[in-house]
Amino acid sequence: MIDDQLRLVKLPLCLFVGFSALFGSVLAASAISVETLTLGGGVVLLAMGGASLNSIQERKIDSTMKRTASRPLVNGRIRVCQAFVQALLLLVAGGMLIYLGSSGSWLVTMIGCFAIVLYNGVYTPLKQSTPYALIPGAVCGALPPCIGWLGSGGELFSYPHWLLFFLFFLWQVPHFWLITLYHKNDYKNSAQPSLVKQLREKRLERLFFTWIGALVTVMMMFLSLPIRFDDLFRYAIVFNGVALLGCFYTVLAGRFFASNYRNLFTGLNLSLLFHMIIVLGARLTTS
Repeated sequence: MIDDQLRLVKLPLCLFVGFSALFGSVLAASAISVETLTLGGGVVLLAMGGASLNSIQERKIDSTMKRTASRPLVNGRIRVCQAFVQALLLLVAGGMLIYLGSSGSWLVTMIGCFAIVLYNGVYTPLKQSTPYALIPGAVCGALPPCIGWLGSGGELFSYPHWLLFFLFFLWQVPHFWLITLYHKNDYKNSAQPSLVKQLREKRLERLFFTWIGALVTVMMMFLSLPIRFDDLFRYAIVFNGVALLGCFYTVLAGRFFASNYRNLFTGLNLSLLFHMIIVLGARLTTS
């Protein structure tokens, strides 16, 4: 039962989302505090609520795809009404924690609400009619670090804020494409529109490399932030970005099996995680 609940809320993804909010929060506050942890926790709960609603919305299409056919709502192990109540409780709790962690900022709390509207009200329904729904989906995925930044006193119209936004926006797109390519037969056979039905795989791979190049560029731009990066942190950021670019080039330049898309997916996520850890390390040791 607990395992089913964790699958319903997509816990690993939501923890990553919460860490991205903590990342933005610590960048603004220059320290880890009760407030930054409260913000991060609030975003985790909000993301879990959105994921629960998403599971309800997509249960029919999930039943037609091999990779999602065993989800608890599809098999009836969790009832829809139970999932809906759980989603509402998580959304309310998440919103309250974001409000408290941001020192009572209604702007930050409303951005959190907007992220849920964008994810469950725009992105999820739009997926059933166009593969380009990933654009509003990517915008939604870029909001958690912005919530962290603004909730800890960062300015809205500031260079670091928009750097955070574009870092996560650019990561979201290849993140989704890799899932699509790894499960391409599932997507080709489903009623859901997908780029694998409209574009040849080789063209998608070229688009990949363009996006990854832009992502690595933004990663390098973090070195221009008003943070004193010691040589260790500076070299680590450069090495991490170059390694990511080299990894994608090596795999996509050759003809590899579909399992390599899974490896690239893991590498992409780990690269972003390492980048956040490196930047946080520099921020906390020089503040």
